[in-house]
Amino acid sequence: MRTFQTLAEIGEDGTLTAHLPASSPAGPRRVVIVVDDADTGESPPRRKLPDLTEFRASLEGKPYPGNSVVDMRARESR
Repeated sequence: MRTFQTLAEIGEDGTLTAHLPASSPAGPRRVVIVVDDADTGESPPRRKLPDLTEFRASLEGKPYPGNSVVDMRARESR
């Protein structure tokens, strides 16, 4: 396995163009592509997390006072 670091061009249609050293083996190869968004100043879109209020209510669980994460952390800090 060889590791190359180079700049590549990504076209509007998603085509990736990169140049490797001439000594690279020709033919089909399995590659791993990592796109660094820091170079462009853009950040990837953030996924909105679902609201779990309805799900929790559907569990019909009874809250146990004193066992929430907030309560446990308060006890630990004492």
